[in-house]
Amino acid sequence: SSGEVPNLYSAEDFEPVMQELAPIAKKEGIPDQTEAIFSFFIERARNNLHVVLAMSPVGEPFRNRIRMYPAFVNCTTIDLFTEWPKDALTEVAEKYLEEVNFGENSASISKSIATMFVTMHMSVVENSKRMLSEMKRHNYVTATNYLELVSGYKKLVEEKRKELGDAKSKLENGVDKLNDTKQKVEEMSKELSVQKIQVEKYQKECEEYLVVLVQKKHDADEQQKSVASRSAKIGEEEEKCKQMAEVAQKDLDEALPALLEAEKALEALNKNDIDEIRAYPNPPNHVRIVMESVMTLRGCGTSWAEAKKELGVSGFIKSLVNFDKDHIPDKLLKVIGSKYINDPEFTPENVGRVSFAAKSLCMWVRAMEKYGKIYRTVEPKRKRLHEAMAKLEEKQKSLADAQAKLKEINERIDELKLQYDEKLAQKEELRRKMEITQEKLERAGKLVSGLSGECERWTLSVAKYEESIGYLVGDCLLASAFLSYMGPFLSNYREDMISSIWIK
Repeated sequence: SSGEVPNLYSAEDFEPVMQELAPIAKKEGIPDQTEAIFSFFIERARNNLHVVLAMSPVGEPFRNRIRMYPAFVNCTTIDLFTEWPKDALTEVAEKYLEEVNFGENSASISKSIATMFVTMHMSVVENSKRMLSEMKRHNYVTATNYLELVSGYKKLVEEKRKELGDAKSKLENGVDKLNDTKQKVEEMSKELSVQKIQVEKYQKECEEYLVVLVQKKHDADEQQKSVASRSAKIGEEEEKCKQMAEVAQKDLDEALPALLEAEKALEALNKNDIDEIRAYPNPPNHVRIVMESVMTLRGCGTSWAEAKKELGVSGFIKSLVNFDKDHIPDKLLKVIGSKYINDPEFTPENVGRVSFAAKSLCMWVRAMEKYGKIYRTVEPKRKRLHEAMAKLEEKQKSLADAQAKLKEINERIDELKLQYDEKLAQKEELRRKMEITQEKLERAGKLVSGLSGECERWTLSVAKYEESIGYLVGDCLLASAFLSYMGPFLSNYREDMISSIWIK
C-alpha cells in the first residue's frame, strides 16, 4: 500500500534511473544521495501511476482477495458498477459482431442480434429479481455473463456454420459424385455401343481382307506352279538349243581350219605372185585348172583371157577373202566337186610344185567347196536353232511376264496381309478397350444402383442442412444465451423466458 516494492532494483539496475533523475532532483532541491533520489523516484511513481483494477463482486474469490489485500479497500477509490445501461450493452454487442459475416443485409441482422442480446440480458435481470422475491434465491447477473453471451455466440456461430457447412459440402460432394458417375455411366454406355459397332465393322473388314487374301494366295500358288512348270520346260528347251548350237558349231568347226588356212594363204599372196600367174601366155595345166575352178566359183568366164583379166583387177585377193561362202549354189558345188575336187591332180601339193600362188588359190577352192557342203548340212540345223531360239525368246518373255505378274501378286498379298494385320490389331485394341469399358460400366452400375437410396437420403439431408444454416443465427443465439444465463434458473423460469420473451 506504500507503493514501494522492497529490493525492486539492484544497485547496478538503479544506476541508469538515478542518472536520468539526477538533473530533475537537483531542480527540486533533492540531495544527490541514492536513498533520497530513490524516495523521489517512488514519490513520482505514486503521483503519476494510475491503476484501474476491475473485479467481479460475485462469489467467494472477491471476499478472499479483500481479506488478503486490505489495501484494496483502504488505498483505492471504489466505484461499483452494478448494471450496464442498454446503450452500453448494445455498443458492446455491435462491436463484437463487426467481424461476423451474416451474408446479405449483414449490418441490419447484426443490429437485430445486438438488440436481442440486450433484450435477453435484461429479461434475465428481471427474472433474477422475480426469483429472488419468489424463492429468496440470489442470481447475480454481471457484465461478465453478457460478455460470455456475446463471445460465446460469436464462437458458436462460427463453429456451427463450419460444422453444418462441412457436413453439407460433404453430402453435396457425394451427390455430385453420384450424379457425375451416372453421367459417366451414360457416356460409357454410348461409348461402348460405338465401340461394339466399330469392332463389328473391323471384324467384317478383316473377314473381307481374309477372303481376298486367300484368293490372292491361291492365285499366287497357281501362278507359282505355272511359272515353275514354264521355267522347267524353258530350261529343257534352252538345253536342247544349246546342244543344237554345239552340233552345228562342231560341223562348222570341221571346215574352219581349212578355211582359215586358205585365207592365210591368200593373205600371204602379193602382187608379184599374181603377176607371176598373169605372165603365163599359155599356163601350165595345173595353173589353168585352178584358175578355171576359181572363175567357176566366182561365176565368171573360165577362159584364160578372162582369168588374166580378173587377176588384173585391183582387190582380187580381197574379193576372194570376203567371198560369200554361205550362199554357194548346190549346182555350183556339184560342178566344183565332180570336175575339180575329185581330180587327183587338184591338190595343193601337186599345184604347189608348179606355182605357189596357184597353190594358195587351190587351197581356197577346196576350202570353199568343203565349207559349202558342210554349210548345206549345218544350215538347216542353224535355221531350226534360230526358230527354236525365237520360240525360246518368246517363251522367256512370257515367263518374264508371268514372273512379273507373280511378283505383283505377291506384293499385293504382302500389302493385303499388312492391311489385314493392321485391321486385326485395331480390332483387338478396340476389343480390349471395350472390355475395360464394360468392366468399368459394370462397376459404376453397381455403385450407382447400390447408392441410389443413399443419394435420395443425402439430397434430403442437404436440404435439411440448408434449412438449419438458415436458422443458424437464431438457434445459436438461443443456445449461447441458454448456456450463459440459464444455469441458476428452474425449468419454469427457463420456459417462461424462452417462450414468452426470447422466441416471441
